[in-house]
Amino acid sequence: MRARSQARITLSVVALLNQNGTATTRGCQAGRLGKFTSQLQIALDGTQEKAYLTTSGDDARTQKRNEIILARMRGYDIEFVDFERQLYGQSNTVTIGSDIVGLILGGLTATTGNATTKAALGAASIGVLGANTAINKDLYYQKTIPALLAQMEANRLKAKLPILQGLAQPESKYSLMLAYIDLDSYKSAGSIPGAISSVTQDAANAKDKAENSVITFMRTSTDILQFPNIQAVEVQLKILTSDQQFIDLAKTMEPNLATRPAEIQRLVKTIDPSNARLIDARKAKQVIKAWIAEENMTPANKKQWIDAITSVSK
Repeated sequence: MRARSQARITLSVVALLNQNGTATTRGCQAGRLGKFTSQLQIALDGTQEKAYLTTSGDDARTQKRNEIILARMRGYDIEFVDFERQLYGQSNTVTIGSDIVGLILGGLTATTGNATTKAALGAASIGVLGANTAINKDLYYQKTIPALLAQMEANRLKAKLPILQGLAQPESKYSLMLAYIDLDSYKSAGSIPGAISSVTQDAANAKDKAENSVITFMRTSTDILQFPNIQAVEVQLKILTSDQQFIDLAKTMEPNLATRPAEIQRLVKTIDPSNARLIDARKAKQVIKAWIAEENMTPANKKQWIDAITSVSK
């Protein structure tokens, strides 16, 4: 009797494991935007486009264009909502299922009498919990997906604006072919890579802003007297228009950095610890502007800056 009971328990656990494995597979395969809704299929089968191409009159063509555009937008919106739902549901199903199975197996290991069965169940329990750890790593977006989805929605709204503006124009100014370009951008705006790229860029911009403001120096009477010289150099800096010119200016001023006070050298080192300004225009602009703002702008230093800017601008 005990052996049959243990066998039934083991079979039940195996069945639960199989169900959880299926849920895991389904979860990992979810979130694809390849399946079109019926509304989107209608807009893509060519029937509406043929009718648009054979329609005469600006008003009639505008109406047909709008019908095609709105049908596609509606289809993309439905797919995106479904995509969101699958992303939210996928990881929760996998993690909760694995935790429950692991707890069941752990409990059976403690309560089952047969040593062989205990060993088998214990090994299975460790395997399930180990798999759950791997799943958690693979599905790390449990915590990050809300931020990514928010960015995806923001990207879609940005991409939606030119379409709405185009719909307000007659067909002669905003043809269906032009609308297709905007529609492709609208569809792509709902992608995870696009959201990651936007979040990364926002973080980089925030970092740059923080670095520019992280170090400030106490203004002395000398600083106040030198302020006109700083302004003069900043005005001269505006003649530089290309990224390469800023990189060249950073290279030209690099030998002079060693002659500056320790505070200036620390400022440059803090903003650009890896000397990226010598190859990266964005970092070069950031360092140069901060350096000039905090420079000990003596007549000699002012001349160095003016001469350097003039030389790279030619």
